[in-house]
Amino acid sequence: MTNSIKINAFTGMNNVRTASDNLKTPSLILNADTTAEGRLTRRGGHTKVIDLAGAYSLWACKFAMLVAAGGSLYRISQGVASSLGSLSGPEAPLSYSEANGKAYISNQHWNGVFNPGTLLLEPWGIPLPEAPRLSAVAGNLPGGIYHVCFTVSNGDEISGNGPISRIVLEDNEGIGISNLPENGLVWVTDPDGEKFFYAGNASSIVSLISVEPLPTFLCYPPEPMGNICFAFGRMWGSRDNVLIYTEPYQLGLTQNTNRFELDQKITMIARVTTGLFVGLENRTVFFAGTEPTKMIQMDAGSGAVKGTLCYCNNLGELGDVLGTSEKVYVDVPVWLSQEGIVAGNPSGRLFNLTNNKVKFSPPESGAALYRDVNGVFQFLTSFPSGQTGSGVRANDPKVLEAFKNGHLRGTQTGGDVDIAAFSDNAVCEVYRAGQLI
Repeated sequence: MTNSIKINAFTGMNNVRTASDNLKTPSLILNADTTAEGRLTRRGGHTKVIDLAGAYSLWACKFAMLVAAGGSLYRISQGVASSLGSLSGPEAPLSYSEANGKAYISNQHWNGVFNPGTLLLEPWGIPLPEAPRLSAVAGNLPGGIYHVCFTVSNGDEISGNGPISRIVLEDNEGIGISNLPENGLVWVTDPDGEKFFYAGNASSIVSLISVEPLPTFLCYPPEPMGNICFAFGRMWGSRDNVLIYTEPYQLGLTQNTNRFELDQKITMIARVTTGLFVGLENRTVFFAGTEPTKMIQMDAGSGAVKGTLCYCNNLGELGDVLGTSEKVYVDVPVWLSQEGIVAGNPSGRLFNLTNNKVKFSPPESGAALYRDVNGVFQFLTSFPSGQTGSGVRANDPKVLEAFKNGHLRGTQTGGDVDIAAFSDNAVCEVYRAGQLI
């Protein structure tokens, strides 16, 4: 009589279970990668291409690779780091987001936009103009109190209005302007009115020529913020416990009402097609909806670790009742939470991918990477742990011992690791509501 023995493929790191003879769940694995077939191979390592001291906040999209170092932002291309410009303020991790063919960059002290067409850094939004300097001149305006302000245009973009100036006219007078800015547009109220209307781009107003209202009244460029995320035609970001968003399809404009105030510091903003996951220090909130004024807030899970968000492809279905492996999803937000690595789905649910497998003390911040290694998709995350200044930052005793001793007893130092593999085939039919699927 023959008994079947089945040994599954390697299923991931596990430092929770006790040591055993089960090869598929090792308690510790160093210097190894896994193949799609479940084999363990020695990691090949990497070659240093660019020597950039103090580099941090490395990020890439389809048209650029950017990194910060020494108070400057660099573009990496063909093994060369080229400075794009200086970063003002204290050194702090940068947040990036791709939108409209440009890379938006920000931290709590500075923001900017990288334009791949010109290979230059641009301001994020158009700075507000100064207040108009006015005088009475000859004209055809009726007497009354007028208010005047400027905006500035740049291609298809228009700035918010600058400070407002006031002038009192008699009948048959006009308004002279002595400081019209370059590419400036003039806006004026009716006599004794409140709403601003377009008055042209000249240095005088002698008649009211338009009823076009000012579309960017009380708007201004976004202030520096972290955790930026482009979703639903807007750029989202945070300052401390405040969630901020721009005007729709006008990423260079926001206003004081475009914000949500939460009860904890925001550590992450992640998009899905139906809303936003907003990570806080001790919990994560799902903002259901795509229109800010109609969003509904729902608790989703534990707190998010700052800096560990990645959008992953080829992630299998996690919430389907069948649990089939045929369904895969792209652009899925995955991050490190206080309870493990989690993925968010459009229903506002979180799925713990490392539950009962990986044990660690939740850090305040970390880093993450999504990559394709020879056809194997991987999510990697790291964070500081252990005692500061010890030279070894690990909170698992076996990992700590391995790094202190420089080796693991009984390990193979090179080549492929041979494993036994047994398999059997089975065929089944799955029905839903009486229908074969």
